[in-house]
Amino acid sequence: MRVRPLVLCVVLLVAALGAAGCSSSGASSSGKAPVGKPTGTVTVRSGGKVVCVITLDKDGTGTCKVSTANYTPGKVTFTGTYNGSSGFKSGSGTTTVTIRPAAQQTS
Repeated sequence: MRVRPLVLCVVLLVAALGAAGCSSSGASSSGKAPVGKPTGTVTVRSGGKVVCVITLDKDGTGTCKVSTANYTPGKVTFTGTYNGSSGFKSGSGTTTVTIRPAAQQTS
């Protein structure tokens, strides 16, 4: 059986940061649009367990790879929680993905 990594990237991060109040609407703790890019980390959990921690890069983005080996086929929910940084509120967002059975390989 071949295992393909599941890549959680900008979609989850944007969901977490959007919930954190740093979207283009300008909501922040100061009431003004934050200046610069968010820094810090986003902790990604599934089923209450931490599956990875994303350290945001200089562009305020990041990715993590999660192996599907420990998941059965079906819907899996991931939650990203942003810890906040100067000018950016903490927050979280979720995404649900469907894991499908691996295709049978023929000899």
